[in-house]
Amino acid sequence: MSTNAKKLEAASVHQEIEMHPAWYGKISGLVADKMLRNRKTPYLYILRAGERNEGVETDYYVSFVLPDLSIRHQPFIITVREEGWYYENAGGGGPYNKESIEDVLHLMMHCNKEDCASLNKLTMR
Repeated sequence: MSTNAKKLEAASVHQEIEMHPAWYGKISGLVADKMLRNRKTPYLYILRAGERNEGVETDYYVSFVLPDLSIRHQPFIITVREEGWYYENAGGGGPYNKESIEDVLHLMMHCNKEDCASLNKLTMR
């Protein structure tokens, strides 16, 4: 695979996040908290924009319900490099080339993949 093809593939992680059914864009932590409050599903999550987009790094948040039903707002940074994309939060991973954001969200939330459930925009109506 050419270097340009790898860059395009890695950069698509940003598009994938912003097209994800759980994407709510630039909303505050308070709004995210209100959306998730009183939900009884651990690891129910939404994705939202962070504060910066500088060069190869863009930050986001995954806001989710913990098993004790409290809400956590986990920041994470996506860095795109020639060899793939990486994430950083309370740990890190990468490079990823074929993996989607869906493949690594559970690692960011520190849970099993099958426990994750997105709060889709369509279900909010």
